[in-house]
Amino acid sequence: MNECLRPVMDWLDEHMGRSLHIRKAEQGDTDEVRLKLEHTDIRDDRSHALDDYTGGPVLILQGEGRVIQPGGTELNLPGNAFLIPVENIMQARIDGQTITVETGRARYDITES
Repeated sequence: MNECLRPVMDWLDEHMGRSLHIRKAEQGDTDEVRLKLEHTDIRDDRSHALDDYTGGPVLILQGEGRVIQPGGTELNLPGNAFLIPVENIMQARIDGQTITVETGRARYDITES
């Protein structure tokens, strides 16, 4: 496991069973998800990758969730899982009640909601 992930995993363990708000910013696009965290895992996703986005180790945030669409409408989170590719983590930090994970492609901000 990337050493940057240890404090992130510890924070997530402390927030198990709680609702999280996840904001992903990538190439000018922003996605938002609300998720009740039930389980975390790190797994190699090469065998299930449909594109180059998750073709390696991923942090899986598992739980019932909703994707927040522009305008406020919400859709069910596919598979009740949010994946964060962790192979190319550049930085992971905790600032109060927010975790920020930055990869070569995206920035993820996770807060308790």
